[in-house]
Amino acid sequence: MAGGRPDALAARRAAGPKIDRIRAAFPDLEAVSCGAILSDYQRCRVENVCARLNLKVLAFMWRQEQPLLLQQMIDGQLDARIVKVACMGLDDRHIGKSILDPTFAAHLTQLGKKWGVHVCGEGGEYESAVFDAPLYKHGRLSLPEGAWQASAHPDGDADGVALMTVREPPVLEAKDGDGGRTVLCPVLDAYTSLKYYQDTFPQMNAEQVAELVSQEDAICWTAACSVGLGTTSSAGSRAQATPKLQRVGGLGLWATSTLDVASMQLDAGGLDPAAQCDALLVAVQEWLTSCQRSLQEAAFAEVQVSDLDCFDAVNAVYSRHFVVNPPARVCIQTPLPPGLHVRLRLLLRPLEGVTARDSLRVQSISTWAMACIGPYSQAQRVQRLLLSSGVLGLVPHTMSLPSAEAVQASKSEPDATSQVQAELWMLMRSLHHVLQVMSSGFHEVALAQVYATPGVDAVELCREILAYMRFSAPSAMPLVSYAEVPRLPKGGCVEIAVLCSAEPSSKGSREIGEGVCVKIAEADACDLSAALACVRSLAEGGGCLDALQVQFCPPELGIEVAQAVQAAMFAETKMQCAECAVSYMPVCSLRASARLRCIGFISTAQTDAAEQMEQGHCIGRTYANGCLCVCVCE
Repeated sequence: MAGGRPDALAARRAAGPKIDRIRAAFPDLEAVSCGAILSDYQRCRVENVCARLNLKVLAFMWRQEQPLLLQQMIDGQLDARIVKVACMGLDDRHIGKSILDPTFAAHLTQLGKKWGVHVCGEGGEYESAVFDAPLYKHGRLSLPEGAWQASAHPDGDADGVALMTVREPPVLEAKDGDGGRTVLCPVLDAYTSLKYYQDTFPQMNAEQVAELVSQEDAICWTAACSVGLGTTSSAGSRAQATPKLQRVGGLGLWATSTLDVASMQLDAGGLDPAAQCDALLVAVQEWLTSCQRSLQEAAFAEVQVSDLDCFDAVNAVYSRHFVVNPPARVCIQTPLPPGLHVRLRLLLRPLEGVTARDSLRVQSISTWAMACIGPYSQAQRVQRLLLSSGVLGLVPHTMSLPSAEAVQASKSEPDATSQVQAELWMLMRSLHHVLQVMSSGFHEVALAQVYATPGVDAVELCREILAYMRFSAPSAMPLVSYAEVPRLPKGGCVEIAVLCSAEPSSKGSREIGEGVCVKIAEADACDLSAALACVRSLAEGGGCLDALQVQFCPPELGIEVAQAVQAAMFAETKMQCAECAVSYMPVCSLRASARLRCIGFISTAQTDAAEQMEQGHCIGRTYANGCLCVCVCE
């Protein structure tokens, strides 16, 4: 080959794949840094590549306020020079300008205030090249006088676009000072503590909580029905043993019943947790296929594991079944019956599928919010509903739990911070940012599912959760469901998942759209009388109980609880319950003296308008809002 360049290219190819050469040169390589601020396209491309290479992505500028970023770059002496302009207020006179020029920096700031220009150029307003930065160890770049000129864009139709034409390559100039040793910029000191987070999302203090939450607000975490029962009755009914898939009113959302190796009638004897999870998901996929549905249509997954020590192994198997746009997910340890390692509950989206705008999955580590630590999305939108994953109180840029001491040191108030309060602060900040990106907020939270480990004050935790919501959304009035579980991922002590809807709320229930509401009922026993009282409370106003989540304690009463709930639904005449998809969650304890909690999704149905459908074993039911409910029967 002539010219030398093809020979050099051939030599590089002969040396093996570039990534292998990079790993050989940098054996400690763990992560790739990405400069995306708002570009999902850029961030996702880097994340997809790094996922295949088992590398982390660091995106510390992700969704930071651009005026703050610009000032940090200036304070850090990052010499970024304009090489292209393409927006109102910038022209060829600004080519070659540096952000370190106070006049030019002030001009950018003014454009941002006046016309909404992205001062960091994230909207394509300008492109820049970095001539010097604290990371440059070997010198700074310099363009000699006359080595460049500002030119109009070669495309004559590109009105107002100008760029830098370089006649000579830049030269490397030596740096003064310590010989180019890389040191931490003083401007980044705020990130060595939690002060940055206090500045951007202050932690609530006791006085603020008392001001934002009154005694009357206890209706948020006190069930509409809270009955005290002490008698025991025989259920006299067999528990639901086969899986069900039920449409929730006109929402387009489909709920499954409990899915585990018992309900799927699998022989799981001797299977380890990972193998049991794989067998379960294979069976669930086959069952969904028979219903003309698929695991890939799942918008939300509730995953219960018997022991979080097997979390990594189960996660690896789970990830093989959910590849593209994985569902939002809650993963908790619960006291499952002996022999059961994994239990699932799924919510499926409408048949038309999902678009990129319907899901949020940020795997990059940043200061924005807790990154995804597994095969799930931070949130999934189903029509007018938004389903969030369970959020832990991890410090976003370290992905570790904050210590109460570090949080205390980062704030000015003298009141002490507990570990629960430290984690809750970080959790609510991450949740706030996730909802914000999905064009929602705390004012739309209809249901907050709160899971905490033993030793947490349930009422105080619920009060503080509501206070954080009220701080940014004074009208927030969610239903708060609290349950104590043995362990949470990462050793956290609190995890929260929310369901958001723009529908109005009322005492005891929350409207979530298309004639569907969510209600909670509790009892201080787990027998038939308690189950009947809960179901009757949910039945007030009539309608159809489409999906029911049952939380109970102690966990040893699982069979009795299932029998009681099934018998109660069979006995209730005010509400259609026969095709309800019921899921069960054993927990360590519930709020106060409660032993049974029923979270019901209820739609207003015309009970006399049922009609048989020709397809498979499906029943169609017409709702008052004109929607057709299709459910799969046994």
